[in-house]
Amino acid sequence: MAEQPGGEKVLPPSQRKLDRAREKGNVPKSQDLNAAFTLLMALLALWFLGGAAFEGILGAMAFYLQEMAVPVLDVDMMPRLAAQMSLKALYAVGPIMVMLLIAGVLINVAQVGFLVAPQALQPKFQKLNPITGFKKFVDTRALVEFLKSLTKLGVVITIAIVTVRGRWEELLTLPFVTPRDTAEAVGALIALVWLRVALAMLVIGLLDLAYQRWRHQHELRMTQQEAKQEMKELEGDPHIKQRVRQIQQESARRRMMHEVPKADVVVTNPVTYAVALRYDAENMSAPTVTAKGARKIAERIRDLAVEHDVPIVERPELARSLYRAIEIGQPVPEHLFRAVAEVLAYVYKIDRRTDKVHERANNVGAHAVPG
Repeated sequence: MAEQPGGEKVLPPSQRKLDRAREKGNVPKSQDLNAAFTLLMALLALWFLGGAAFEGILGAMAFYLQEMAVPVLDVDMMPRLAAQMSLKALYAVGPIMVMLLIAGVLINVAQVGFLVAPQALQPKFQKLNPITGFKKFVDTRALVEFLKSLTKLGVVITIAIVTVRGRWEELLTLPFVTPRDTAEAVGALIALVWLRVALAMLVIGLLDLAYQRWRHQHELRMTQQEAKQEMKELEGDPHIKQRVRQIQQESARRRMMHEVPKADVVVTNPVTYAVALRYDAENMSAPTVTAKGARKIAERIRDLAVEHDVPIVERPELARSLYRAIEIGQPVPEHLFRAVAEVLAYVYKIDRRTDKVHERANNVGAHAVPG
């Protein structure tokens, strides 16, 4: 993708940027969905627990009025009575409050998962700037929120009108029925309006959640430069990376040098290249390169070979071919079998190392050097 003029944000946000925004509490969620779910749970709470709560509140009031009706009222008793009445009222409405609290937690967890963002609780004094506050009234987000509010208001009014109109004849008969029947009819009408409004708000909330997620992705988009900078940060400091590569190369070189004393032969150029070969007929299908190097590394391989009595054979063309065509740990290719077999056959005649003599003796008759 070509670089966009002006550093425009044309790339989707990376997972790292999304994670950073989440740590700050910047996550997409719909307050309308929260309100809709809370309305539904409140209706369910009142439907199942409203009667018991109402009776509990009446009991608390009766207790208070009964205690207040004593002929001589001690002023010091007032705080105690108020506390007792408040406690009885809390017992009455406590289950409903707990139910609404659980509903609020569940709907937030459903939207954004379990999230603790202390940074979101820190005061932001820049919000007190009147210029910044004024800008919020003229941006696109404010317009969208305003249209959403008008839509919600229109939905609530429409639902209320349609519901009342459907029960209009029933409402006209309320003056002629008992107060209890009137209360039940009005309560049923309110519950029906409540339910329809909550369901409508639930639909609006789901649509709003999809919009909030789209807007969240849109606002966190990245420029080409931001993406390159983040990639550099993920890859790390080039100097550190170079140091890591050096350590890895040194470790690999030490392992390679450790294999030189175990080699059957070191084929040299004689100065530029050095390649160590080993052939164990019991465990290898072909001779294998166990170490190789050029210049200083080749010199070090030759020194180790002399130190551990590893035979050194000067075959310039073979040494160049082995160095260029084969990586460490790989077997010799077929087109080099004959040349390598000749070298090994010669080495087997002059190599008097005890371990190699025993190794070859154990392999006699079982395998032959490929040729």
